[in-house]
Amino acid sequence: MYKGGIFHGFSFGVGFELMRRVIAPVILVSIPLLLWWWLGPEKPKCDSARREAARIAVAQVVDRIRAERGDIKRAAVLHFTNDSTDFVTLTLRERLMEGGLLDLDGTPVGEKFRNLLNFRNQGTYDVEDAIKYGRSHKLDAVIIGSIDRFETVKGGVELTGNVKFIKIDGGIIEIPLTNNKIQDGIPPPDSTETMSLAMRIFISAVCVFLVPVFSFPFLKLVMRKDSNMATASLLIALLVIDGIIISIMLGTGGTFFGLAVFLIALAVSFGYDLYMLSFAQLCRPALPGSC
Repeated sequence: MYKGGIFHGFSFGVGFELMRRVIAPVILVSIPLLLWWWLGPEKPKCDSARREAARIAVAQVVDRIRAERGDIKRAAVLHFTNDSTDFVTLTLRERLMEGGLLDLDGTPVGEKFRNLLNFRNQGTYDVEDAIKYGRSHKLDAVIIGSIDRFETVKGGVELTGNVKFIKIDGGIIEIPLTNNKIQDGIPPPDSTETMSLAMRIFISAVCVFLVPVFSFPFLKLVMRKDSNMATASLLIALLVIDGIIISIMLGTGGTFFGLAVFLIALAVSFGYDLYMLSFAQLCRPALPGSC
């Protein structure tokens, strides 16, 4: 005898309990973080001219590392000292990973935590500390650097500093960090500003919230069937859409922290979608065209 779908009887009351027990605590935890990102410390921004100068300097460092790496495979780029915008450090990491030049170790946990709270990274420029870090993480090399000057001078940008390519068992190679010498193969400047984490979280939340809202009439029609297959298929479709939105705005993560953020956001989206399906079942029309 047909007894309805597995979600039959899953009403607004259950959805409210889900909101109270799961989603509400997540919101209460998220609010202080959002307030911190809004009212807390802010890092200096890197304008388009300074970004172009940094790319030129990083391209030259990458070329030198390519020529000197030998049999080095696993390495880490520790945060550069005096890199208040983080742009030089992050650009070097991206270039080394995009070119498959080195297998980079993940970003240190302390740096991730400071980035999450918008604290400035002090950086590392001590050879002994770098070697200890490399040995503790079983790396072949560690890259450290220091920025001496990174400012606009007479309409241009001057970037000077030094990079040390430290081979754990093979010596230290010092590489000048400068944008004075322009080489071929330098990536074109990017005039777009990097969107803040708080803004990306906000946009993700709004998009995930609006998807079931705009498709609510369709949700009511599907829930009217009392079909396990139809309900499960609809829930999976909503979750896939949420996953795409979250991956675009927050990324799926190449690190444990990034993956954890993605999974937590997806779990919250799943709870919200389940609540909306419960509410749609309560509001499903008894007859075609009824409210």
